[in-house]
Amino acid sequence: MKRLLPFLLLGFSALAQGAEGLWARYCAQCHGEKAQGVRPYPGLGEAASLLATPEGRRYLILVVLYGKKGASGLMPGFAQLKDEELAALLNHLMALLKAKGEPFKPEEIKKERGHLAPDQIKRP
Repeated sequence: MKRLLPFLLLGFSALAQGAEGLWARYCAQCHGEKAQGVRPYPGLGEAASLLATPEGRRYLILVVLYGKKGASGLMPGFAQLKDEELAALLNHLMALLKAKGEPFKPEEIKKERGHLAPDQIKRP
């Protein structure tokens, strides 16, 4: 087990860097490096309350999968990303917001895949 520990730690570190890289590539341009928002796009601070409920978690999954129409325009969906990548993005958002809750799992993302349009996604 002692010989495996460095590899396990490297795996966790790579996952964290992967989530930061995904955030930088797909989210930070509009929502900022720390989810503070970049005008005219909103900050995501209020998402912390959504992370605390099953309905809110589902809503956030649907938004990252299918996008969302908002006052600032259309946020694209990212259904092309793997379930693991979307879970990592949502977990990174939780970390940025210092929100408490269970980490997102790829199975949660997979369960919500289907065919929705951004205007069909309603906030709880």
